[in-house]
Amino acid sequence: MMSPKGAITQSGVAEIRDLKQTLFALRDELERAQRNIDESVRRSVSGANAEITQLKATVVALRDELEAWPLRRDDAVRLAQAALLDEIKQLKETVAALRESLELAQITQQSAIAAARAQDMGEIAQLKATIIALRQQLQAPPTGQLKSKL
Repeated sequence: MMSPKGAITQSGVAEIRDLKQTLFALRDELERAQRNIDESVRRSVSGANAEITQLKATVVALRDELEAWPLRRDDAVRLAQAALLDEIKQLKETVAALRESLELAQITQQSAIAAARAQDMGEIAQLKATIIALRQQLQAPPTGQLKSKL
């Protein structure tokens, strides 16, 4: 055995060996923890990048929709105006046709009234002539009765 001062004892060698093993175990555990942290950071960054990509795509889609909205709105307004103008045109044509039918009906009615008045006037003239003839007959002395009395 060696002297206690300069010599390393077996217990010291065992202690150094134990310390080295502890050091290696702690180094392995530290490296494993570092790998776990690196993997966790990598997954977090990857997830964040995927979410950023998805949000960018959503922003682009919303921007495109927002830019297209005035065009769709203008198209809808144009279609509505065209439909309304077509309806107004049809209504004007209907009004014109109804007005023409009404005017023709009024002309026909006025012609019928004029014909009825002319017929009435003819009847009135005939009745007046009959009245005049009957008055004259009533006012004239009967010719057949006077001769028989004489």
